[in-house]
Amino acid sequence: MKRFLFYSVFLIFINCSKEDLKVVNSNTINDSIDYYLEQSNNYDLSDSDRLHSANRAYKLINNQKADSLNFLNRYYVAFRFYNLNKLNNYKQVISTTLDLAIERHDTINMARSFSYLGDYYYDANMSDSAYYNYYQAEKLFFKLKNNKLIGLMYLKKANTQIRIKDYFGSEKSAVTALNYIRIDGNKNYEYDAYNILGLSCLEIKDFEKSLDYFNRTLKLANEGKVVDYYQTRALALSNIGNVYLKKENYKEALSYFEEAIKEPNLYNEYTTLYGSILNEMTYSKFKLGKNGNIPVDFYKALKILEASENIPNIFGSKIYLSEYYESLGEIDSARKYVDLAYKLSKDSKIINLQLKALNQLTRINPENANVYSKEYLTLNDSVIKMERSVAEKFARIEYETDEIKRQKEQLASQNRNIILFAVLAIFIIVLLYVIRDQRSRNKYFRLREQQQKANEEIYSMMLSQQKKLDEVVLKEKQRIGQELHDGVLGRLFGARLNLDSLNKQSDALAIAGRDHYITELKFIEQDIREISHELSREKFALINNFVAILTNLFEEQKNLSEDTNVKYAIDQAIKWDKVDNDVKINLYRIIQESLQNINKYAKAKNVSVNVLKDNEHLHVMVIDDGIGFDVSKKSKGIGLQNITSRVETCKGTFEIKSKPGKGTTITIDLPFNK
Repeated sequence: MKRFLFYSVFLIFINCSKEDLKVVNSNTINDSIDYYLEQSNNYDLSDSDRLHSANRAYKLINNQKADSLNFLNRYYVAFRFYNLNKLNNYKQVISTTLDLAIERHDTINMARSFSYLGDYYYDANMSDSAYYNYYQAEKLFFKLKNNKLIGLMYLKKANTQIRIKDYFGSEKSAVTALNYIRIDGNKNYEYDAYNILGLSCLEIKDFEKSLDYFNRTLKLANEGKVVDYYQTRALALSNIGNVYLKKENYKEALSYFEEAIKEPNLYNEYTTLYGSILNEMTYSKFKLGKNGNIPVDFYKALKILEASENIPNIFGSKIYLSEYYESLGEIDSARKYVDLAYKLSKDSKIINLQLKALNQLTRINPENANVYSKEYLTLNDSVIKMERSVAEKFARIEYETDEIKRQKEQLASQNRNIILFAVLAIFIIVLLYVIRDQRSRNKYFRLREQQQKANEEIYSMMLSQQKKLDEVVLKEKQRIGQELHDGVLGRLFGARLNLDSLNKQSDALAIAGRDHYITELKFIEQDIREISHELSREKFALINNFVAILTNLFEEQKNLSEDTNVKYAIDQAIKWDKVDNDVKINLYRIIQESLQNINKYAKAKNVSVNVLKDNEHLHVMVIDDGIGFDVSKKSKGIGLQNITSRVETCKGTFEIKSKPGKGTTITIDLPFNK
């Protein structure tokens, strides 16, 4: 996993611009972080001092703004904890960084954090959690279209699958990784992909394919195309030697191990690999019967491997020593090392190693072979079940992750649809309201227009009536003038002349004549009085012209139906000349509409209309004894709406009282002036 830790360090530089890596010297916090990060990586200091510096750096980073530099520093401090073997601290930093990236919807740092968490779980031997996190990172890198890092995640998945012996799954993941890696042209990752493919084929005993893949790694190493890796050629040669070792072609295996161990600086640069190659080379010599320094080399290799704490290599070295001493007939020594190997395998809970140890124990302790065989069969069955279960678990992880993603996408789609439908519904409601409001406005304006036309018609009627009245008045004036001129004035002139002549006489005849003309003057006085009365009636007619219009309306109502008895009364005290024309027009239309409603719906036998004066108000009551209606249930028709509108226009009040079978009473109060 150290190799993949190197990848993780490399990851933090991907997609970072130069500005991301720029250190602002003027910023005291950044200077302090850089200082503590440098100190935590100073191997001249003690581990406790390096850990203290790493903790100080992390504390400062948490107080820093969450930008690209902050994320970079978080990864640096996490790797410091990793190098100090403080894996829980490493996990805490990466988990916190992942939460922060999710909160900020930062896809690239979410992907990196998932990848680094996968490394933690891989080292903790929690393969399913490691695989899950690598898979999450892979999906995010796919979203970012970063072929290099998609390939790296497939490599990590393949490496995890090898660990749990899902060799076919590992081979599939490695091939997929190669497809992405070749697009990017990264030879380091290509080397690792071939290496994983070679190991997978080796475990399923497909030796030819395994050799082919390992030879490809050797070719890349020989061409010098793999950079920044230690001892890639030695590793390739060692892997090829292991294939031949599994094929029991010890001579060929030995040639590759001897060539591998001669690589310059192998011991200093990759001590564990050196110890492994020395161990396998010594075993090949042992199998070929070359008994020179075999025990010395075995012990030397074991010492190196024990220092590296690599359990599979330590186990292999002890098994080889057991086989060596078994071949010499030194059963106690052989039993000693196989017992150590068996204990190591049980303590590490690596079942595959336990199976190898049980095989060796069965040969060395034949008296207990039956016990070891039963344990071997039990473990082998559990291994088969576990391998199948883990392989299925990995497939289930991918399926469930995709299913969760699909459900999230489906839920997001449903939410979008709900919002869309809600917006559409609101739009439709608003549109319907606007249409209804516009129709209401149009209806109101049409009503106003109709009222205006009706007012114009009434005004025209009043003008026509006034014109006719003026003509009558003119004719009447002419007649009265003629009467005064031809009648009264002539008679007065004659009476005056006769009286003048009679004043000169004083006899009885003259007295009788004066009596006669005095009587004539009385008649003339009577004629003048009658003319005066006619003029008074004319003035009354002029003032009460509107009364004539209303009277005409009531008389027309009488003529409409012989079955209805119409009574009306108009208060003579009303001074119509003080009433606004608009009020007269609206009053006329209100009474007219009320009578029309009675004709249409009421089926009344008796109708009474009273127009009375109440202070400076007109009080109108229209009463019928028709069928009536329920005022609370029946909606207002156009007629009643028109009456209400006209009353409101005149700033008056309107009340209607009715019950089924009880007739209807309409009461209206209008001011003389609006």
